[in-house]
Amino acid sequence: MTVKTIRKRALAAAAAATLALTVAACGSGGDGGGSTTADGRTTMVWNMWSGSTAEVDAWNHLSEMVTQRHPDLALEFQTSSFNDYWTKLVAQASGGDAGCILGVQSYRAPSISELLVPLDDMLAGAGIDAADFDPSIWQALQVDGEQLAVPYDFGPLIMFYNADRFREAGVPVPTTDWTVDDFLAAAQSLTSGGKHGFAVYPTIDSVIPWALSLEGTSPVNAEGGLDLTQEGFAKAVQWYADLVSKSGVAPQVAATNDPTPALNSFIAGDAAMVVDGPWQLVNVVDQAPFEVGVAPIPAGPSGSHSQVAGSGFGISQTCPDPDKALQAIAVLTGPEALQYLAEQGRAFPARTAQQESWFSPKLAGAREGLQAAIANGVPAPSTENYTQVSQLFQQYGVEAVNGQQSVPDFLNSVQQQAG
Repeated sequence: MTVKTIRKRALAAAAAATLALTVAACGSGGDGGGSTTADGRTTMVWNMWSGSTAEVDAWNHLSEMVTQRHPDLALEFQTSSFNDYWTKLVAQASGGDAGCILGVQSYRAPSISELLVPLDDMLAGAGIDAADFDPSIWQALQVDGEQLAVPYDFGPLIMFYNADRFREAGVPVPTTDWTVDDFLAAAQSLTSGGKHGFAVYPTIDSVIPWALSLEGTSPVNAEGGLDLTQEGFAKAVQWYADLVSKSGVAPQVAATNDPTPALNSFIAGDAAMVVDGPWQLVNVVDQAPFEVGVAPIPAGPSGSHSQVAGSGFGISQTCPDPDKALQAIAVLTGPEALQYLAEQGRAFPARTAQQESWFSPKLAGAREGLQAAIANGVPAPSTENYTQVSQLFQQYGVEAVNGQQSVPDFLNSVQQQAG
């Protein structure tokens, strides 16, 4: 359940370089994100988020795969950070500047569904078969029963832990059947000398696994509406905040534009545990100067559960040639592409036949923990305004976890503003 580090490429610099690649307008002057020359060669804009130059290199490699398969088709890859991507996408779409091919995350598919072309009647013609993909992420990229994107990756949130810190402190390392009590005992034992047992940041995504495991609930009610103030979810958020403001096993947090402050604290060795997704593991292994372990979310009264989410690619409504765009997506999500992404550690493949390739020697130690988390995963809850909810939750959550605002007031504020 541990992953040996190879060491320490400073991907912080790489992330900065990626942001320099961000374009002000990820489109092509209102031409729908695509253009075709007189000789029949088509260039399509592909909008996608990324967080490092390594990721950009991986996506550009897939662009080359598309052109190798379809010599008359080229992709112009345009990127921004994950948080910026969603804000810009709406503005680009309203100005006719969205790309032909759009990155789509399952949480946020409902909020951008009007921008996307339904794919159901087109998939067979492009050789895309739903049976080749994990059903949980295939279904997660549907809205109102319509398939809006083809997935490339998926996964539950999992617990990363610093195996060296555990051993040095004589604390048993997490197992696939550990409990919330085990987690709290470990976090308390590992909090000393200015270092903490756990790192938190108040994103709604990071709270949901605890709500599912502790209370068996999510922020979305049975009718599909946002209900942050329901008793079970509120109790779970209070428990999460208490890790900072009462037990002190996690440090106070500061408001930041950094999308991964808790993960960065873990990589720096300041926190012994953190919750994040398998898509981050290759970056963690490369950066962390210690042995990284992987475990499922610890079991609470409702078991061990995390939301299973993932991403894929859809076609914008403004794309002038959706059939050709789907040809490109068939390559981007095809067996060879997902095999490549798996071997790079960039994505746990949505295609079931390629999943074994993710467990390279570098990541082999993650197998047991990740597979246990997938087996107990549940579909990711989402609403049409999930992007807004996520932004508000993070904006007001800092004061709540730091004990500067009550959790009920915090949740009421977000619920009222998100509507």
